[in-house]
Amino acid sequence: MRILKVLLVFGAVIMIMSCATQAKTAPQEDPRIGQLQGQVDDLQKQNTAKDATIGQLQTQAKNLQQQVNDKDATIKQLQAQQDDLQNQIADLTTQKNNSDNQVAATNDRIEKLQAELDGVKQDDADKIAELDALNTKLAALQKTNDDLSANLASLQSGATKNQADYLAQFAALNNEKSALQDKINELNSKQASLEIAAQKNEKDLEARIAQLKSLFSKEIADGDLDIRRFRDILIVSVKDSALFPPDSPKLLPSTMALLKKLSDVFKAAPDRIVRIEGNTAVAVSSPESLKLYPTSWHLGAARAANVAQFLQEKCGMDPQQLVATSLGQFSPRANNSTEAGKAQNRRVDFVLIARDVYKIDQLQAVAQ
Repeated sequence: MRILKVLLVFGAVIMIMSCATQAKTAPQEDPRIGQLQGQVDDLQKQNTAKDATIGQLQTQAKNLQQQVNDKDATIKQLQAQQDDLQNQIADLTTQKNNSDNQVAATNDRIEKLQAELDGVKQDDADKIAELDALNTKLAALQKTNDDLSANLASLQSGATKNQADYLAQFAALNNEKSALQDKINELNSKQASLEIAAQKNEKDLEARIAQLKSLFSKEIADGDLDIRRFRDILIVSVKDSALFPPDSPKLLPSTMALLKKLSDVFKAAPDRIVRIEGNTAVAVSSPESLKLYPTSWHLGAARAANVAQFLQEKCGMDPQQLVATSLGQFSPRANNSTEAGKAQNRRVDFVLIARDVYKIDQLQAVAQ
């Protein structure tokens, strides 16, 4: 602003001087003009100096502007770096969160691993205890092995002496084995014979049953006779009314033909015992019979004995094939509380049994 004021003053001075020259053609030189000219020169110098200063200042301003621009660029770079740092901070924050999660997961894993480690340590302790127990057992086994080795050495020292005894025992066992084998062969032979006999007996039994059914078809149809079989035992049951009067052991005349036909079947089987069993229903009811047969045992026995005597004397049967016995009222086939049941229980059973099964002496021989 000061330079501008100086220039305005200087311009005004020049204008004044120009006006004065036009008014007077031959003015005298005013000493003040020289002073003014000196002042103008000084001002001009000052102006020149100021222009130089202005140039310098402008240069400095440019330099400062350049510095400002450089600083702005630096600021932008710093701002970019700050943004990068912010982004890095955000990334680091995310990484930190992730890291925190990883740390938590790692801590959980560490706890699980610690639990597994504790379990492994416990298992290791158990294994060590088990190993100690096994070592104890091993020591015991080792001692037992040592004892056995000592016993073996002792036995080996006496082996030569005992070898002859062992050989003798072995020879005796071989002899016993041979004898047992002979018995086995004999038993096998007997078994084969028995099987053949059993097959033959089965056929004979079936044939006798067929024969009996044919011979006594009427009696079977009338209910006076029935035929039963238990394994290889044949049982022919005859109602007492077909053989005896009530409460009596005397045979009816009509009995003769029936017993004669039965004897023909029995005589055709000499290998069988005929066991004649007298069966009653209840105690004897007739007062006359009670005098002779006070119990059902007595009546059943008398009836069986009379039938056996008839088969021997009148039918010609071998008495050694006959057995007479009484079962009284104690082997019922039906309920004795009804008349129908009593009628079934009053009977004579002819039981055909193989001789070798029935006879006691032969049973003893088989047992031996």
